[in-house]
Amino acid sequence: MKLAGATILITGGRRVGRELALRLGECGARIALTYHTSKEIAEQAVEEIETAGSEAIALAADLTDAEQAERSVRAVVEKWGRLDVLVNMASVYKRTPFRELQPSDFDRMIAANLAAPYHTAIAAGKAMLEQNAIDGVQGKIINIGDWATDRPYRDYLPYLAAKGGLTTFTQALAVELAPGIAVNMVQPAMVAAPEGFSEADEQRVIEQIPLRRSGTPSDVNNLIVYLILGTNFVTGSLFRVDGGRFLGDSIGE
Repeated sequence: MKLAGATILITGGRRVGRELALRLGECGARIALTYHTSKEIAEQAVEEIETAGSEAIALAADLTDAEQAERSVRAVVEKWGRLDVLVNMASVYKRTPFRELQPSDFDRMIAANLAAPYHTAIAAGKAMLEQNAIDGVQGKIINIGDWATDRPYRDYLPYLAAKGGLTTFTQALAVELAPGIAVNMVQPAMVAAPEGFSEADEQRVIEQIPLRRSGTPSDVNNLIVYLILGTNFVTGSLFRVDGGRFLGDSIGE
């Protein structure tokens, strides 16, 4: 797949998603960014992409609602004629200690981290199935998961339950959409400190990473770009970008 002229929908564009949008736009891709509350950030990214010479749009949507997810995909296809890549980047990460758990914590995490990417991917997959293949590929879907669904830590139970469901969904969707559409997952560790993290919090995480540093948005986006450009022979795969955190602190001492 070539980036020049490709149509790419990215959900969420506040940090990693924004950098990805700018990078792909600079390469000539047509970019659609969805936003829920970060209108100014999304619109600024659109302006920068257009200044660089490519086309871009910002779409307001609450993707936890299936109808709004479908409408976002439909808007992209109506504007540019096809959808080549969906990157499900939007996510909500919230600490929820076990003794303080409320039913609403589960509902919110499932809605944001499983229902939203599910609805968007289903709408995108259906649209991609209706379009002609380019170089044997009708489209690509990349979901953003979390390395910790295979090695959970405390205080994030609803979040990890949702991301674990997204992991299974990714692999099941890859089966459903083969052979024309590739579906994969990128599972980052910390690439930007979450809101509310102190320097001490961040340092504690870094001490659990064998490479002894946090990642950057580029570490994640380099892999996403590879999955778009570098191969048409990968589907149903999960790629950790975690500095070795999955391995624990048993190396690097």
